[in-house]
Amino acid sequence: MVQETATVNAKLSLYEQYKKKQEQQSEVYNQEQLQNPKAKRKVNDWFKFPWKAKSTMNKSLKLDEQVLVFYLTQKYQVKLKLVPIVSGNLIVVNNKVHKLNPRMIWKYDKYNAYIIREIDRLPVSNEDYDEIRDTSRDTDNDVPLIKAVLGAIQKKQSGLEGNAKAIIIAVVVIAVIGFGAYMLFGA
Repeated sequence: MVQETATVNAKLSLYEQYKKKQEQQSEVYNQEQLQNPKAKRKVNDWFKFPWKAKSTMNKSLKLDEQVLVFYLTQKYQVKLKLVPIVSGNLIVVNNKVHKLNPRMIWKYDKYNAYIIREIDRLPVSNEDYDEIRDTSRDTDNDVPLIKAVLGAIQKKQSGLEGNAKAIIIAVVVIAVIGFGAYMLFGA
């Protein structure tokens, strides 16, 4: 009972130490942010669009009759385009007609965009989830698959390490026997 109480107290003290360290780090961060207002920006920006793409995205905020489109080509390229809306719910990109659906808008920060494949009339969306699940392309059950693959890789690596250890031990044993024979029988 006494031992259990000691471990609980130790866990609490570790938790308290963790909380204090977190508070100290947040205080340091807040002080840096007061001195440099861009400090938060450095922490949160993990990806930056090129300047040309960023200007296109900013134009999309100002224009109501045009739509921001991430266009996926057959050559596996992504093109960012600002495309005018034709007759209510259609757009034309590279002489190909695509349908728009307000439920298929993707949001990035303050920007709204459609992701459109060159070979498909409809934008990319999550509305075909049932179809993907029926064809077993969903990623919901990938955890056992990932564990199996990682286990196979680790087993494969450990087998190589075992062989390497056996070879090293054999070389050392042969060297010791050879040295002993040399000392006993001479040259």
